[in-house]
Amino acid sequence: MFRFLQPWLPSRERANAWLERHPWITGALERTGCLHVHRRTVARGVAVGVFVGLTPTVGMQTLLMLIGCVAIRGNFPAAFVVSWVSNPITLGPLYFAFNELGEAVFGGVIGPEIEISDRTDAAAVGLIYLILGSLLIAGPLAVAAYVVFIWSWRLLVVRRRRHALRHRRERDQGVDGHN
Repeated sequence: MFRFLQPWLPSRERANAWLERHPWITGALERTGCLHVHRRTVARGVAVGVFVGLTPTVGMQTLLMLIGCVAIRGNFPAAFVVSWVSNPITLGPLYFAFNELGEAVFGGVIGPEIEISDRTDAAAVGLIYLILGSLLIAGPLAVAAYVVFIWSWRLLVVRRRRHALRHRRERDQGVDGHN
């Protein structure tokens, strides 16, 4: 999986040079595992990235992903890459769908309780629907992204091991066949 993420990561020399200039950050990143490339840390980073990317947090996404990755020991570069699920092209349709979902699910509960007197109140209610609708989608998709990533990583490892075993058997049979 590291090969998949490698084009988006800085070179090892460049990252090490930057980290040497900032020892307190180095210590914090080591303790939290934000840069570790292990199936569980990367999967947690993917889950954080999907969750934050699917919530209406534009302008705060990077900070929230960093806090989330530190809190659950997730891989920050993976979270950052995956968070682009909500990019400037998909942002409008996503937010519209989240608003509609929030209104459909919570409209009977929230709508009658709030008296809408002007556009500001209507915008506040719309924002509540947007947030609730995004949480209805972001939570389950983050869990699903974690599970799919763990499963995919495991599948790749099993395939790689089978290929290596097959290659070893063919090599051994070739050596035994010549003797």
